[in-house]
Amino acid sequence: MIEASEVEARGRRLNRPTDRESNKGKAMRRSIALIVTAAALLPGCGGSNSATTTASPTAVSPSVSSASTSGAAPTAEQTAWAGGVCTAATTLQKDVEGLASAVTSGGGDVSAALTAQMATVKTSATALATAIAAVPAGSESDPEAAAVKASADQFKASVTDLEAKVVALEGASGMSKATALASIGSAASSSLSSLASTTQAIKTAATDSKSTLGQAFAGAPSCSSLTR
Repeated sequence: MIEASEVEARGRRLNRPTDRESNKGKAMRRSIALIVTAAALLPGCGGSNSATTTASPTAVSPSVSSASTSGAAPTAEQTAWAGGVCTAATTLQKDVEGLASAVTSGGGDVSAALTAQMATVKTSATALATAIAAVPAGSESDPEAAAVKASADQFKASVTDLEAKVVALEGASGMSKATALASIGSAASSSLSSLASTTQAIKTAATDSKSTLGQAFAGAPSCSSLTR
């Protein structure tokens, strides 16, 4: 006859999660934590921005506009270019966040959802690269143009890595699927961090009154959410 203590011990073993289930949960929690942390770096995302909104001496005195401290005023073409870059960056941010959300949504069709969203991210990334490359003639040597382009090049590399992680998810199941999803979450985090560098470059440019393109970023309506 089975003793009561033995029955209780068996019950505990049956109710205890397996190592496989525990590891799967940990992988997903790491993925979510990485995404939330990276998203917090971007303008307009949750959390306090006290660390990033402390204005520098240059940022708090844009009203100083004498000829000795300001560059030439931007043309309509230059302002339109800056606005196009900001619009493309904002769209790309939303698309990467959409992919990150798909990672944590679960469901049996998560692979298909991520593949479709990855295609959207690639389209948006190409649009941003194209917008940045189309610097108005005569503005190529503006230091702010070079800074924004350099940050965008870093993002392009992160998108390539993200796509490889999404492709690796195809056909995965069980613990392999959980590991692949965690890997995609990490790659999405890196992409959001790289994009944060681009938006920071735009924000910094907007405070540079000596740069014509900097003034263009500051004056373009679609840049307001990135430069404030």
